[in-house]
Amino acid sequence: MPTSKSLADILLTQWLGIRAMTYDYLDMLEPAHLAWTLPFPESRSLGYQFWCMTGAHESYLKELEHGEWQGFSCSLDQLKPVTPAIIKSQMQLADARMADLLKTVDLETQRKNGKYAYAVVQRMIEHEMHHQGQLINFLFCHHLSIPQSWHEKWALAYED
Repeated sequence: MPTSKSLADILLTQWLGIRAMTYDYLDMLEPAHLAWTLPFPESRSLGYQFWCMTGAHESYLKELEHGEWQGFSCSLDQLKPVTPAIIKSQMQLADARMADLLKTVDLETQRKNGKYAYAVVQRMIEHEMHHQGQLINFLFCHHLSIPQSWHEKWALAYED
């Protein structure tokens, strides 16, 4: 008889699948790529996308832990120079922290701020997906290789 998975297991599995795609993207980058922007004045850099992804995840984890928003902070601000490998390492540390937190946090109880913990995890997932959309723009603008996982998930390909 199959056992049912907990909500925490389902959300963590979904998160790790999405994050694995982010790691595939990071693995193909060189440090110089992080300075790239898109061709319009308001564009933030490729490095900014990863800074925001890392900091948001770390900040949402603090919200999960404390039951209310603690403000935005990003561990990458303490590390110089920032490289794709360093970004990946910080993201992996946050992933491990998330896995530990999800073992102890009741996702279906309202928090101090009136929100449910599962909604915080949903926001993490939505935020990561938003930035993956931004990363697709960088991919095509700068003619980067399309990671296999991105091709499979989003049917991305260059026209011949």
